[in-house]
Amino acid sequence: MFRKKSAETAAEQPKPQADASVARALAVREKLDCAEGALAELEEQGAEYALQAAEREPGAADKLAAHRGRIDAARTAVAELRAALQLALRQDAETEGARQAAAREQQLRDFAATAEEWTRLGIELSGHLEKAADLRIKLGTLSEELQRKLPIGIVPHPIDFKSIDILVGGVANPVAIDALLAGEMFKHGRPNAFLPGARPPHALLAHDRPAIEPAATAFRRAGAYFVGLLRDALKSHISEAA
Repeated sequence: MFRKKSAETAAEQPKPQADASVARALAVREKLDCAEGALAELEEQGAEYALQAAEREPGAADKLAAHRGRIDAARTAVAELRAALQLALRQDAETEGARQAAAREQQLRDFAATAEEWTRLGIELSGHLEKAADLRIKLGTLSEELQRKLPIGIVPHPIDFKSIDILVGGVANPVAIDALLAGEMFKHGRPNAFLPGARPPHALLAHDRPAIEPAATAFRRAGAYFVGLLRDALKSHISEAA
């Protein structure tokens, strides 16, 4: 017949190292299982001694009396372990509640730290956009000033200072300054985080952001072109006047 380990047998087994992360109730429950198994075994033996005593076998009454003491001790141990288990369960519940509360507090701190960084970046981005808006106004003002400072009748064809040539596949294509700036935002953006108004400066570049020419390069080339164009025109005008 299969029987649970008795308390004596369990005591002989090597004890595992204590682990603070393991619930206290688990260890108590294991001891209770052993104690209940030992009690069941003693009660079964007690029935055998009681039968022997009833049949008046020699020494059976003394054996039964001594065995009753062992049963009483085993029952006391079971009762004590059951009470200990209830206490351990309550303490484990309190410990788990405290652990969960600490975890929620840490979760809140982590979230708050991320929210703080999100806020900081939002404020920083807003400041850059304010600066960008101011620079765009100044750029428009300078475009008008360039138009006013271009000598009339010197350059043989009109110049639109509100548009700039960009290279698309090595070919120059005129685009408005706002389209150039929108293309710059498109070039450096990501599909899930484009700046408002970002779009390709040319239809052929819609699916090839790395091929978009940097706006700074286009501005440098345009500025050099405007100055060089007027310089050549002035030289030609002076030669003709001479």
